[in-house]
Amino acid sequence: MTQRRYLTTLIGVVATFTLLLAIIVGFGAAQGGGIDAPVGLDDLAARDVPRTGSREGDALRALLVESAPEAVRRGEALFDANCSVCHGDTGLGLEEARLSFPADHRACERCHRPGNPREMSFAVMMERQHDLFDVGVPPALRGPNALGAFATSDEALFAYLRATMPRYQPGRLSDAEYRDLVAFLRWIAPIGGAPIAQP
Repeated sequence: MTQRRYLTTLIGVVATFTLLLAIIVGFGAAQGGGIDAPVGLDDLAARDVPRTGSREGDALRALLVESAPEAVRRGEALFDANCSVCHGDTGLGLEEARLSFPADHRACERCHRPGNPREMSFAVMMERQHDLFDVGVPPALRGPNALGAFATSDEALFAYLRATMPRYQPGRLSDAEYRDLVAFLRWIAPIGGAPIAQP
C-alpha cells in the first residue's frame, strides 16, 4: 500500500510539474519569443536619459541583432551611422531618437524636407539648419505595421531607401549597403513596438 501511495504521489507531482512547465513555455511563446527583451526596449519611459542624451539604445539595438546573420549585423552598423539619428536607436521613430539628443535639443519635431538638395556639405547644413528638416515625422521601423507599405517587396523597400535615405544625402550608400539595411529592417520590423510611453 505504501508503494502504491508513493507512485500515485509521484505521478501527481510529475503531472503538476509538466502542467506548470507547459503554462510557462506557452506564456513565453505568447509574449513573442525570440529575444528576451528588457523593459526599456519598447518602454521609453523606463530608459535612463541623462541631460547629455542617452546611449542606452545602442546596447538595446545590439540585443536585437545578437543572433542575426552577417548581412543583418552589417545593416545594423549602417543603421547606427545613417538612420538612428532620426528613427531612433532601435527603430522606434522620432520619440526614441530624441532620447539620444542633449536635453536642450529634444524639442525637435519634424524632419525630412523633400526640397533639400540631393547632397549638402556640413557647412551648408549648418547655414540652413533652421529650414532643412521641417516636413514629416520619421516613423517607427519596428513593431505593429512597421514597413507596411513594403510588406511584400524587399525590392520596393530597397528602391525607396536608395532613392530617399538618408534624407540629408539620399543615395550616399552603395547598393550592397542598402541591401544590408533592408536585411536589418526586415529583421527588426516584427520585434516589439508595443505602444510607446512618452518620456
